Amino acid sequence: MVVMLEIPLERGSKTPIYHQIAFHLKRMIESGTLPEGYKLPGTRQLAEDLSVSRTTVNEAMHLLEAEGYVELKKKSGCYVRRKNVAGVSREKVMCSEKVIWDLASGLPDKSLIATRFLSKMLKDLSLNVGKDLILPAPLAGVPELRRALVKHAALRGIPARSDEVLVTAGGLEALAILIAAIKEQGVRNIFVEELTYSPVVELATKNKMQVCCISLNDPAYSLKDASEGDVLYLIPSFHNPTGRTLSLETRSSILEIAKRKSLLIIEDDTYGELRYGKESVPALKAMENAEKIAYLGSFSQVLFPGFRMSYLLLPENLMKSCLDIKRIFYGSVSSLVQYFVLTFLEEGGLYETLEFVRNQISMRMRSLCEGFRKMLPQALFEMPLGGIYLWLNLPSLKGSKAALKAVAQGVSVVPGVAFSVKGEDVEAVRLSVSSLRLSDISFVLSILCSSWNDELLPQH
Repeated sequence: MVVMLEIPLERGSKTPIYHQIAFHLKRMIESGTLPEGYKLPGTRQLAEDLSVSRTTVNEAMHLLEAEGYVELKKKSGCYVRRKNVAGVSREKVMCSEKVIWDLASGLPDKSLIATRFLSKMLKDLSLNVGKDLILPAPLAGVPELRRALVKHAALRGIPARSDEVLVTAGGLEALAILIAAIKEQGVRNIFVEELTYSPVVELATKNKMQVCCISLNDPAYSLKDASEGDVLYLIPSFHNPTGRTLSLETRSSILEIAKRKSLLIIEDDTYGELRYGKESVPALKAMENAEKIAYLGSFSQVLFPGFRMSYLLLPENLMKSCLDIKRIFYGSVSSLVQYFVLTFLEEGGLYETLEFVRNQISMRMRSLCEGFRKMLPQALFEMPLGGIYLWLNLPSLKGSKAALKAVAQGVSVVPGVAFSVKGEDVEAVRLSVSSLRLSDISFVLSILCSSWNDELLPQH
């Protein structure tokens, strides 16, 4: 029997939804309502019951695991456990209800969202597009938008045709469609970096594919074990979670190996628009030997998170499979969302907004990095060239414990274990600057540094 677990959510609250889910489950575990050994509903069921994404549910579960409330068992599910993380009381964790500084979710604060364009654009859309706004859109996407996305890709040096474009409701849907499609075509192995965007691993496992790890530092060399027909999932620019950007030389090496071994590459360029400087390393899709690349681009994560829209540029042999899966399981993306993005592209709002967001994000990241260098010199990191994430290595302090200590003081970060393919509790956390205003950084730094300083090995 499928049991529906009811969790009250305040969707307009400043507290991230996944924190609300985690906190409510903690209360139920603390009270004994959910006893030790109780199997929680699966992420898909819980996401459907709560009308949230599976990513949100996964983040809540990873937070609960980091704090010792649950145990995630591969191929089995999520179970309530008795013990918490050693040495840390659950009373302190209860402060997570009062999280006010969200460095975990990646959602933007309101100052980054292009609100000044919204009312005018929506009014113009109702006048110029009319009833098409509420009619179902073509499955692959509104033709005008597909053509506009090709022009946008060309600005990044990416050659494409409009019949190669598939519009999706966010990056996670794009990946779900793509991985199901390649499985349908007989792919058995997918190579991912040892630290990566965890839903990809979950999607591959769900599709009964073998997940193989490659090195973050030398991904090209690690592909020596790949065979013809295998797939490589890669985030070459502003990597999630580490913020790393692959060099031009490494990209060329990967493409040469992929061509020689006939590998399909899934290039996740979700944050590729958010470079800090004027120059950028070209996308893999823009380089030589890029014929077998499925490219994922997105505007939704930072620019307008409520309008879930991403797009795929697909090799010809993948389009039919992806359309079939999209037709059965997902359907077309809202016409309103598509026409909104189209107008944003055609009237130049996207480029004006991107420039503003890049400047804001880069200032926040620079301020955060400078603060850690001064206040927490034991921590190790490299300032990224773009994107919203900073990967902070904390020698001798497990990421799960660091996250727990931070959340007890009202600051949410993501422990490194949430991104480890092997489930290793690495000594690192991921921090996002997208929701952290520049004026708040020094205060948040003082909280984090005081929480972690005594736990870190002294600098030599």
